[in-house]
Amino acid sequence: MDALATYFPVDKSGVGSTQLTLKWWPTGSAPGALVFQSADRPHLKWETTLGAPNAWKMSLNPSDATAETIPGNPSHLDEAAAENELALLKENGIGQPYLLAIKVSNEPNTLHLRAYLENPNKDYAWADVGLLPKEIQALVAKTSQSSALAWSEFQSGGVAPTQKLEEALSKLVASNDLAFEINTLGVGVVRRLVEYLKNPARGLFFDPSRNHDAWTQAVAVPKKVATNAEGILEMLSAWLAATLLGDAAAETAEVSAEEVTLFREQIKQKNYEVPDVHTTVKTRGSAQKAFAEAVKANYGSRCAITGIKNKSFLVAAHIVPWSIDQTIRLDPSNGICLSLLVDRAFEYGHLQIDDDLTIRIDWDRVGDDDALISILLPYEGKKIQAPKVGKPKLDYLQRRRALVTSF
Repeated sequence: MDALATYFPVDKSGVGSTQLTLKWWPTGSAPGALVFQSADRPHLKWETTLGAPNAWKMSLNPSDATAETIPGNPSHLDEAAAENELALLKENGIGQPYLLAIKVSNEPNTLHLRAYLENPNKDYAWADVGLLPKEIQALVAKTSQSSALAWSEFQSGGVAPTQKLEEALSKLVASNDLAFEINTLGVGVVRRLVEYLKNPARGLFFDPSRNHDAWTQAVAVPKKVATNAEGILEMLSAWLAATLLGDAAAETAEVSAEEVTLFREQIKQKNYEVPDVHTTVKTRGSAQKAFAEAVKANYGSRCAITGIKNKSFLVAAHIVPWSIDQTIRLDPSNGICLSLLVDRAFEYGHLQIDDDLTIRIDWDRVGDDDALISILLPYEGKKIQAPKVGKPKLDYLQRRRALVTSF
């Protein structure tokens, strides 16, 4: 009872119950309750009118693609016939069922339900108790007919390992060219790797989005990665910082005169690619300088929307963001000269540009900010100033709108 009072929002001195949500894979849920003290013990219950949770029911044809795990006929109303179904399980080589209720630390009123089978035949190997971590298997071994309940607390912390994360670590361990390998991982994975190396997983994890394979025991960071963790983390962080650096910030970043000259020449030759594998914050700044010179010249060094021409307030904004497509990073037709506030509105989708260059304001994103409304309202329905050359490509505008509608 002390443990229940710790894990659930209940009054230890009282009676009654705490309402719960019972969840099971893939998306099932039902109301339930923890009865804190009924007769001599606490117990779980569910609404009998709704029936038992699917994860704990029998089914004539269960599989790893169904919520049900335990094979059997669930329609018996006679107690003896129902009990006989349990006997048939062992006779048919299905084994002993075990019902699991998993409480995740940051979900105070939720229990995740699963069922597993002890020593099933090969047709039900997908639900074998042997798939459980050894600590959970030890709980299974503690149960008996006279003591049917076993429970324990398991600590975990850090960034939980995922299949993608483990695959990325394996690539880093096997690679002789870390810079190249980092480039192949993508922004999302690199960001997660940075978080992981700063705070590696430890302990036991449960993933509610998976079925019988929902458990992960954190393992030590691979030796090659751990030995070079500081250097790898520095490389990952530098790559991420350069890739995610916004246009306005990039225009104030340190540059290399040699790189700027190189990027100017690339633009003349219509070679607009800046590969991630070579990207640093300085490279990002150098590329932005060459790109901005071309874009701002196209727009006469004026904001294409507000007309502002003070150079301190102008930025060459990428239509398809720098982080999305390395092949068009220097393409002037992938840029629009904007003033800083408008650039921010464009970056976050508050302001969007249609194929015919008409400005459209997303008022749902703007919300009830009266000051922002007053600034953006005059431009609704108007067209941006067309550039001298390098008019924004329709494909770029369409890609931009698709991106902002996805976040």
